[in-house]
Amino acid sequence: MEEVRTVGVVKYLAAAGHDFLWFDTEHNMLDWETLLTLVQVSIMSDIVPLIRVTDLSYPLVARALDTGAYGVIIPRVETREEVERAVSFAKYPPLGRRGAGGQARNAYMTRDVRGALEEGNALSMVVVQIESREAVERLDEMASVPGVDVICIGPQDLSISLGVHGEFTNPVFLESVAKIVEISSRYNVPVGMVSRDANSFKLWHEMGIRFLVCGSDGSLLLQAAKQDIAILRGITGE
Repeated sequence: MEEVRTVGVVKYLAAAGHDFLWFDTEHNMLDWETLLTLVQVSIMSDIVPLIRVTDLSYPLVARALDTGAYGVIIPRVETREEVERAVSFAKYPPLGRRGAGGQARNAYMTRDVRGALEEGNALSMVVVQIESREAVERLDEMASVPGVDVICIGPQDLSISLGVHGEFTNPVFLESVAKIVEISSRYNVPVGMVSRDANSFKLWHEMGIRFLVCGSDGSLLLQAAKQDIAILRGITGE
């Protein structure tokens, strides 16, 4: 989600059948108070809330998870050391160094500490984004880090890094996607792709992509509005 700030949109998308929502703080202006509300409503609506943080830092990762989010997306990851840090920020000891505090993470329920930490470690997805040529070249050592749940391609930035700006069916881009899928499969880590066109996922799914990040609140609104305008202009002859 990028633009809409109301709980109704969460419930609409849950009712539509989406498995998860990706709340983006990297390129959009969602504040923490709003995120807390949207994440908690997502949980009550039985849809998985994930937050893409602005950058890889402990305060951002830990706070995102403390809203109750079930996982974090880390943009622009390029080294094994960054992946290891991402996992350590997202996991409680002994798997990481995340601090235990706040009640939103436990849906405001009083929990046994040990049980809450074990459940938190089981639920906290770590998704790292591959968005550069350098990341693809180092992926073997990155995908092998224990605790990584998804390798997600950032198509726009990756295409720019490869010199084929926005050409997602260019052989250079497709070769990199195939390489990412092949390397990740060695470590049983699923690969994700982001697209605003649901039809494009036929190709990506055939290539082995399994984490499908489709559309945004803004793109859904624009697509539906354009469709309705075309119908209305056809009726009125304008």
